[in-house]
Amino acid sequence: MNNALSYLLVSPEALRRGWTGWILSGATARTGGLELVWAGLVEASGGRSGLLVFRGEDAVAKLSAAVGSASEAGSLAGMLGDGMVSAPKAGSDVLADLAKLAATPVDALSQPVAAGAQRSLVLIKPDNFQFPGTRPGAVLDVFARTGLPLVAMKVHHMSVAEGMEFYGPVLDALSEKFGPEKGRDHWENIVEFMAGERPSAVPEQDHAKPGTQKILALVFEGPEAIGKIRTVLGPTDPAKAPPGTIRKEFGTSIMVNAGHASDAPENAAREIGIVKVADNSLKGFVESVRASA
Repeated sequence: MNNALSYLLVSPEALRRGWTGWILSGATARTGGLELVWAGLVEASGGRSGLLVFRGEDAVAKLSAAVGSASEAGSLAGMLGDGMVSAPKAGSDVLADLAKLAATPVDALSQPVAAGAQRSLVLIKPDNFQFPGTRPGAVLDVFARTGLPLVAMKVHHMSVAEGMEFYGPVLDALSEKFGPEKGRDHWENIVEFMAGERPSAVPEQDHAKPGTQKILALVFEGPEAIGKIRTVLGPTDPAKAPPGTIRKEFGTSIMVNAGHASDAPENAAREIGIVKVADNSLKGFVESVRASA
């Protein structure tokens, strides 16, 4: 079935060790590019776990084979060990499983930031999803090497309205640098890159509709999170980024530069609200799938 669903459950220990990105890349490489359609954190397997939901032909069989067992060389379990990641077996009722997991969401963002810590919003940008491949997981893996805990994640399609609000502060800077007309043109290019459509080309009543481009929104939390995340991300211009940074390794231009990261705690709070990371409902996703069946 082309629209079959399955999922990977990343154990609390694997999540703590920062293996979610590696698991995402490994699953993509071993399944021929199943589509990631939902991502988030749930309470399962005795603690906070990562959940990656995929859609595509023979999704259950492909992900089950990708996980394999600790005795299978090249499988995810063979490389990480049994229990680090799991997937449904043939004959499983995937939607029923997801409905049970939806009853135990992790709502870390409703809690105050821990004393001495910061939150940082990261966006893995649409250029990483241009073709099915391992890039989204590889980018997440680099961010995870900061050692910062991942406290939220969401597959998101930024609307034009969200793009306009998110990049609103950039418009004045571009207008001052290039002039009002050219500055706005540059700004609309950014919104189009993130949302899939230019604000001036979309009727205002359609600005709030989900965009056509996919991003993966992540929230990390910990001491000096803003600086640690931005260090591994690298400067805006990939040509000026140090080797080993995300933008050097994956970016191609100042706009098409693989990722975004908040530059201050107050901006992180603003951006998390715009992308609505806290509203990432697995229950709503399950209900929408059932309604469309």
